[in-house]
Amino acid sequence: MFALAVDEITEEGLDLEWEEDRPSIMAFLKNFSRIDFDLEGPLRTKARVWKAGQSVVVQGTVQTVLKLNCVRCLKEFSYPLSSALNLTLVPSKKAPDEEEVELKAEEMESTFFEGGEIPLSEIACEQIFLDLPYQPLCDEACKGLCPVCGKDLNLSVCDCTPDELESGFSVLKKLKLN
Repeated sequence: MFALAVDEITEEGLDLEWEEDRPSIMAFLKNFSRIDFDLEGPLRTKARVWKAGQSVVVQGTVQTVLKLNCVRCLKEFSYPLSSALNLTLVPSKKAPDEEEVELKAEEMESTFFEGGEIPLSEIACEQIFLDLPYQPLCDEACKGLCPVCGKDLNLSVCDCTPDELESGFSVLKKLKLN
């Protein structure tokens, strides 16, 4: 995993490009969260890094292709991910002492770093989680699966009738009111 020593950042800043291969990214991601996706290839990152006083600013892009499962039809599909990276890193000794503070809008794109290194690959990996779709769909027009027979409705129409479909509210039809 690529990390940059803060001392290596010149006064003019640095333009960096790096690539992390799929096995090392997947190993890292499994260490800190349950994941329900895979990568088809490497994670490519381009970034401009410069110092702003004691802070370090990182701006760039993160690109990869994810393998996701559609929430409607359950088929695996490719999802190209291209995400903007815009982060200000502040040395942890500058962290507020209060236990609970309200963050300002500009602080929402800030985080802390310890020691003399910035873990750039880890920051790029975290960007994947931030840009994952909430409801991954193979296609906006995906018809999904028949809830009765399980047939993929994108491939063919099933013979199930709407009468066979029971909702959780169907028991209310039997309720008799006085």
